Amino acid sequence: MDRRGLATLTVVLVAATFVAASCGSDDESAATLPPIMSTTSTTIPVTTTTEYIPIFHEIQPGDLLANIATQYGVDYNELITLNGIVDPDHIEVGDQLQIPAPTTTTTTTTSTTTTTPLATTTSAAP
Repeated sequence: MDRRGLATLTVVLVAATFVAASCGSDDESAATLPPIMSTTSTTIPVTTTTEYIPIFHEIQPGDLLANIATQYGVDYNELITLNGIVDPDHIEVGDQLQIPAPTTTTTTTTSTTTTTPLATTTSAAP
C-alpha cells in the first residue's frame, strides 16, 4: 500500500470511530466518548543507488593521475587500483583510463505515523 492509500485508510478509520461513537440514543447520559488515540512515528533510512555507466579518459600530454582523479571527483587510489597502474608517476599519453564510480552516497529518510486507539472503560450513568 502506498503512502496516499495508508493516509486515506487512517482518515477513514478515525472518522468511522467518531461516527460510531456519536450514533445511538439521544440520551446524553448514556453517551460514551470515542476512544483516545495514540500516535507513534517510525523513521526508516532508505539508501538510493544509481547504476553507473563506465567513463574512460584518454591521457593527454601533461596529465597527472591526481588531476584526473580531481577532475572526475574520484579517489586517487581507486583510480590507480581499477586501472592496474604499477607506477603512478609513469603513465603514457594515449592510454585509456577507466574512471571509477564517484564516491558519493545518497541517503533519504522516510517517516511513517501510526495511530492506534487506547483501551477505554465506560461506566453506567447514575
